[in-house]
Amino acid sequence: VEFLDYVTLQKLVDEQLAKGIQIEDKPVVRRAISTAPVVKPIRVNAPNSVFALGNAFAKS
Repeated sequence: VEFLDYVTLQKLVDEQLAKGIQIEDKPVVRRAISTAPVVKPIRVNAPNSVFALGNAFAKS
C-alpha cells in the first residue's frame, strides 16, 4: 500500500507514453439542437395561508 503513495498519475501516463501507447481522441458527439421542453406549472388547490385555510373551513 505504501508503494501507491509514490505513484502519481503523471508518472503512469509518462510510462505508457514511453511504451509507445497512442492517446485516442474522443469522438465528437454531434447532437441536434432542440428546444427545452415547456414545463407546465403545477396547479395547487391547497390554501397558501392560515387565513385562506380558515376561509376554506368557514365555507363548509
